[in-house]
Parts: sequence; structure tokens; C-alpha cells
Amino acid sequence: MEVVLLQSAQADLLEIFSRYGEASYRLIDSALERIRTMPDLAPVYHSHFRRKLVPGTPFGIFYSVVGTRVMVSFIMDLRQDPEAIERRLSRR
Repeated sequence: MEVVLLQSAQADLLEIFSRYGEASYRLIDSALERIRTMPDLAPVYHSHFRRKLVPGTPFGIFYSVVGTRVMVSFIMDLRQDPEAIERRLSRR
């Protein structure tokens, strides 16, 4: 499987790196590798998105599987208002 970070996920990752540093970035990268090898492991969370929790962080990776690609749409801090998360996911 190929992991594709959409522009929104790239922006999320850059913000996380600037705020939380390299340690969080490495944990997210490790979670992305697990998604690449086992994309169906994470449960469906909203509509067509799956949500992978990133162990050791407050972040969740929201993605969908399209053919042989894992399309990562968002990497979000899950400590925010759940309605804000829903609104962001609904825009896609």
C-alpha cells in the first residue's frame, strides 16, 4: 500500500511538528507505517474515514483506503471539541 498525505494532512503534520517536536512526529510516522501495512485494522469512524489513534500522543489519523492507496486526510488533536472534529470531517 502507498500512503498519500493530502494537503490538509501535510499542513496538520507541519503544525504538530512545530508545536510538539520531533518525538510526536516520529510516533505519527510509526503509526502511518502501521496503517500502510494493515490499512483495514483501524475502525471506520465517520462516513468513509477510518481513525487510527497514535499511541503515546493525543492525535488521531483520519484516512480512507482507495484501491492500493491510503489517503490520509487529517491528523488531529483529539482533545478538542468532538463537534469540531465532526465538522472538519463533514467538509470532505
